[in-house]
Amino acid sequence: MEFSKSQKKIARELINKGLHKECSLFLEDMEKFINHPDIKNTDSHESYLKLYKKVVTFDKHVARRYDAMTGSRYFITLLGLFYDKVLDKEDLALFNEEVQNRLLDSLKKLEE
Repeated sequence: MEFSKSQKKIARELINKGLHKECSLFLEDMEKFINHPDIKNTDSHESYLKLYKKVVTFDKHVARRYDAMTGSRYFITLLGLFYDKVLDKEDLALFNEEVQNRLLDSLKKLEE
């Protein structure tokens, strides 16, 4: 889907919001992980390896979703952010009706 100039601006802002939100959620998850009693009572090296694996997995996710972001990838990236519930209906309402409908239709197809 091709976005108009004004819709591209909204898309960029929401994609940036999504990245910040995903990073924030990841950091919260890491804090819980590090402070979990099982981790504190585990061998330090084993705990480090588990933590490292989580970081690498998240880094790959972020790279797949956000690296090499161009206008042609805005729609699929936004679709992923809405599908994963990183963005919500309030964010969707920022777009014009055409973009909203296209995203909603695509989300319905994914959920079927």
